[in-house]
Amino acid sequence: MHSCQVDPNPCGLSEAVMKDIYSLDSVMTTTKKIDKHDEWMNQNYDEPSILFAEKETYRFFWEHSFGGTKIYRIEQIDNHFKATKKVFESHDDTIGITNEFYISKEVWTNIVDSLTVTNFWTYPTFIDRQGLDGASWFLEGYKPIKDKCTLKNYHYIGRWSPIDTTFISMCDLFSNLKEE
Repeated sequence: MHSCQVDPNPCGLSEAVMKDIYSLDSVMTTTKKIDKHDEWMNQNYDEPSILFAEKETYRFFWEHSFGGTKIYRIEQIDNHFKATKKVFESHDDTIGITNEFYISKEVWTNIVDSLTVTNFWTYPTFIDRQGLDGASWFLEGYKPIKDKCTLKNYHYIGRWSPIDTTFISMCDLFSNLKEE
């Protein structure tokens, strides 16, 4: 007799990876935390939530202790690919510089494929590395069709002054975006 249940681990991910994925779920299903994060991003950076986006979207957020903040967001809109880059020179900078432009399908595909190759959707959400100064790096993604291994639409990775070359290479895909 076959069960009608969906396999919660179709790709045979390790127990540690599955635990990390479900720990992110527990944070992201807490309404107060979601609302607080969304309000903070909207008030400080005029950035929309991508947790429940309707189209495939990725965002890299970089904030330095003594510098400013940079935000790179890409999203697929029908058959077009839009990039938004925001630069805030300091923590007191409430306006920032926003640059919106379109990227080619090839650039979009390169980014999405590179994230797949580097296992973005199963990459550990957090690691035990903290500090006082330095920079905070966050990379998040949403896609309407759930990931085949995690069965999730959303994933988030956060690091303080990362030394992990794989994570840095994921983020560099965004920080190297140029208007075409």
